[in-house]
Amino acid sequence: MTDGTEMTLAALAKKIDEQARFTRSVSIICTLSILGVMFYTLTEMFSNLPNMIILQFMGNLEKINQEWKAIDNSQKTKVKPSAAAPAPATAAPVK
Repeated sequence: MTDGTEMTLAALAKKIDEQARFTRSVSIICTLSILGVMFYTLTEMFSNLPNMIILQFMGNLEKINQEWKAIDNSQKTKVKPSAAAPAPATAAPVK
């Protein structure tokens, strides 16, 4: 009886080892395919993204220019009154 049990244990161990090899192979293939897709995505993103940013910027250039001028004008108007204002008087220290 022990010979039959040992044979079935050996057959089960062999089957488990074959299944483990298959599982490892599938895991490795899936991992490599995921890494390949991520690498391709990053490569495409970094090759196309600067051009897309430039095109977006150029499309909004007129609006950006108007905002820039508005900010410059508001800063210039704030600087003029503060330069003409007298310095505030400081109080004498209390002893």
